[in-house]
Amino acid sequence: MFISYTLIIMYKTLTFDLGRDALRYLVRKYHIKTMHIPYYLCDVVRHTLFQEGCIPKFYHIDDNFFPAKVFSKEEFVLYPNYFGTFTLNVEKLVKMYPKLIVDNSHAYYDSPKGFACFNSGHKFGFKDSILYLSDINSKHYEINTLGKSERQYHFLELYEKYKDSNMLSLSISSESAPFVYPYLAGTIKDADILVKNLKEEGKTIYRYWNPLPRDFNEYKFYSRLVPIPVLP
Repeated sequence: MFISYTLIIMYKTLTFDLGRDALRYLVRKYHIKTMHIPYYLCDVVRHTLFQEGCIPKFYHIDDNFFPAKVFSKEEFVLYPNYFGTFTLNVEKLVKMYPKLIVDNSHAYYDSPKGFACFNSGHKFGFKDSILYLSDINSKHYEINTLGKSERQYHFLELYEKYKDSNMLSLSISSESAPFVYPYLAGTIKDADILVKNLKEEGKTIYRYWNPLPRDFNEYKFYSRLVPIPVLP
């Protein structure tokens, strides 16, 4: 299930309170006027871009959470590492787009990749969010790994428990310690029953993210995907 790879890009780091502040910094520093972002994404990203005068250009994702269109190499593309489980998609996109911005809000422990990359520390119990900017002259970065192994352990427990009924096929990088376990139910009813059962166990379950049109491919993720907390 876990797949390894080698990272050779060097990065410099900047610290922010929130991941959205890192995105705001990128738009300002590079005078970004337009940015490709997925429809299936927290609306904080869209609002942040609008506030900075950057126009979001929306794209769809396929069943493997990969962009369903091809972008120009000259354009800025934001790709979220969904749930912290799609590092392998990030690896592919890095090779395709020189101006790829990786949103690691759900993948705090992943090594930075792309033109720029930012995480969200508060989601993982840390104070700061880090922005990584590719820079050949920079020193090697460091990532706080406190709690990483525990998160990986419990993720694997959930993987073994739900793998036979999960409609998603997951292949996780060995460095990943996902934010949640994404379970795609076969029907909306099945998803609702699972949410009810998990809440009765004392777990807090959020739906990701805002409603989407029923004719969007991403509608099934909004309506049937249950993000199960990794930590008990």
